[in-house]
Amino acid sequence: MKILGVDYGLKWIGLAMSDDENKMAFPCETLENNFKLFGRLNELIKKESIYKVIIGLPLNKNMKSTAQTTEVENWAEKLIKEVDLPIEFENEILTTKAADKSGAKNIHSAAAAILLQSYLDRK
Repeated sequence: MKILGVDYGLKWIGLAMSDDENKMAFPCETLENNFKLFGRLNELIKKESIYKVIIGLPLNKNMKSTAQTTEVENWAEKLIKEVDLPIEFENEILTTKAADKSGAKNIHSAAAAILLQSYLDRK
């Protein structure tokens, strides 16, 4: 069973998955944030036997909430109703910048992998 990492954005949702032992995170794909999103997430969750979702939570440098934090939390509430899986948050500070610096082909899914790996390393 795998864990899904999510890097939420207003236009794009970056996804990453753990391996079966939940030790390594791998960039998966990027989905457009539109009316098809929850259906596509449900397909992926079933296909890959996902049992938990980790969502990147954007906090400022002082670890305080921002308008984007509230946006992500509101989206997560909708996601919980759609996928019926446990959801946890992981601080995503600087993950997009790290993904961009890494030269990754897809920075959205790379950012999701960085935040998921951070979560896995702490567990």
